[in-house]
Amino acid sequence: MSHRPPQGRFADRISPVVLADGSSAEVRRLRSGDRTAVTALFDSCSEENLYTRFFTLGHGAVLHHIDHLFAATSDTRTYVMLRADRVIGIADVEPCDESTSEIAFLVADDSHGLGIATLLLERAAEDARADGVEWLVADVLAVNHPMLEVFADAGFRIERHADHGDVALRMSTDLDQTARAAIAARHAGALTHSADSANGTLVPQVEANRP
Repeated sequence: MSHRPPQGRFADRISPVVLADGSSAEVRRLRSGDRTAVTALFDSCSEENLYTRFFTLGHGAVLHHIDHLFAATSDTRTYVMLRADRVIGIADVEPCDESTSEIAFLVADDSHGLGIATLLLERAAEDARADGVEWLVADVLAVNHPMLEVFADAGFRIERHADHGDVALRMSTDLDQTARAAIAARHAGALTHSADSANGTLVPQVEANRP
């Protein structure tokens, strides 16, 4: 199997976004120079936060994962959320097959409740849809209610299967009317809190209002 060269894999557009508190941020693909900032994000997270991401304790899984993200041969499509040049959230999209990819998130401890995972999910779904990927799947701990709410409230069609302490989620990337309405409502709500909304410099990074 051939892999895209690192330059192509990391090159990407920047999507300006508005967080739930009205502050400005941006979403873009991971770049080769992001390793220090991404490592700082993981190092700053509590053990509880890391456990809900990796389902295990200790930093061994973290170090292995960071190596994987920045490997030249990695097929992972990774998105970062930056505010004031700091990485405050990350989403990894791993291909399962031509129609399905697995997605996982990590948000900085001091940045929960700002809609970061939701914005990352919207961007990942947009790119996946453009690539012909029909489904995003995720395994979430049943006790991780905030992440389950991210998927439930995103507006996309969701299939959910609980098995012991885990919840397997399957989300359609199709941007139907329900998803469009949910995305538009979220962005409109954030813009009302943003000082930048008056000049219209910040817009949704997905095609919520397109036909």
